[in-house]
Amino acid sequence: MEAVSLTGITSVQMLLKIGLDKMKKDYVSFFIGQELATLTSLDCFISTSVDLQEQVHCVPKLHHTLEIMVSCTVLLQFKHESLFPWTQICIKYYRENPPDEKHVFQLPVSSALVKKFYPDSHPEVWKVDISSGHGPKEVKTTWQVSTNPPVEHMMSNNTGMSSDSDRCWSSRGMRGADICC
Repeated sequence: MEAVSLTGITSVQMLLKIGLDKMKKDYVSFFIGQELATLTSLDCFISTSVDLQEQVHCVPKLHHTLEIMVSCTVLLQFKHESLFPWTQICIKYYRENPPDEKHVFQLPVSSALVKKFYPDSHPEVWKVDISSGHGPKEVKTTWQVSTNPPVEHMMSNNTGMSSDSDRCWSSRGMRGADICC
């Protein structure tokens, strides 16, 4: 067996490779163990055929994907049915892009998943984004509904009596729509 010199940068590179392998195996074990990904879908993150710097960049990608899944599981109590497609969206994004913790993932959420969070709440603003088409033909429409009028002088002067007409205001200048709350 050939002796390996531990002088210079060789020992640091060996420790880095060992640490990278350990961390990548931990992430892969989580995603596969929770049935959120397959080994094939994670292959680009665990490949040892790429240079060491690229392997280092893969660790934050896996970590950020894990953070999203754990947050959705612990804080929002989402089940596997929701987590699986979200994991795939994150993996696909990070397969093609550098690590970016400021990237905003737009993960599909059905109203049934979040229903338990709003039955007793009284939000003041609701916002819905709807996209249609793809690429340069994509059209994004945003609706924002508020329980308050857009400007104060539109407030009703009724004495405590509220009707639907008191809470309805027009925003025809924005999109020609009447918004009632």
